Amino acid sequence: MLSKGQGRTMGSYFTLLNALAEDGRLDEAEELWRKLFSENLESMPRIFFNKMISIYYQRGVHEKMFEVFADMEELGVRPNVSIVSMVGDVFQKLGMLDKYNKLKKKYPPPKWEYRYIKGKRVRIRAQLPGESENASKGDDASKKNDASKDVNEFEEETNKTSNELYEETKIGTDELNDEANISC
Repeated sequence: MLSKGQGRTMGSYFTLLNALAEDGRLDEAEELWRKLFSENLESMPRIFFNKMISIYYQRGVHEKMFEVFADMEELGVRPNVSIVSMVGDVFQKLGMLDKYNKLKKKYPPPKWEYRYIKGKRVRIRAQLPGESENASKGDDASKKNDASKDVNEFEEETNKTSNELYEETKIGTDELNDEANISC
């Protein structure tokens, strides 16, 4: 793959890592991970950490999963929801409830998520892990209404902002025109 003109990009390395994991070649995937991690220590993307933690989670190799998570925290890479849930599940399975509570306190689930509706970025309340999908199915109409309200509010704000900017530039150009007329 690397000799076929793809180049040595992080995307091609991620594809290779993913292929090795899907093929069950864990030793080669770990070797590639160690090589990439040592070369790109400060600029390692979060998706690589996510992939390695999910590989170790699926295989039940908890010690290595904790090492990757510790490296991630040491480098200051903030874990996403899936990483926190995988590590939290292992803490619960191993009976480390104090570490589980610390993890949940340090990385609480997000209250809001951002989605794009009709090309505009809209903030929507995130579904909490404790909420059941059956309860949320009944609220689909209200969620759609909330999302449309958010879109409408966003459109109103942008219209207000653009109108305010127009008024400011209009006032500014009128003042310039008055000054130009006075000086002539």
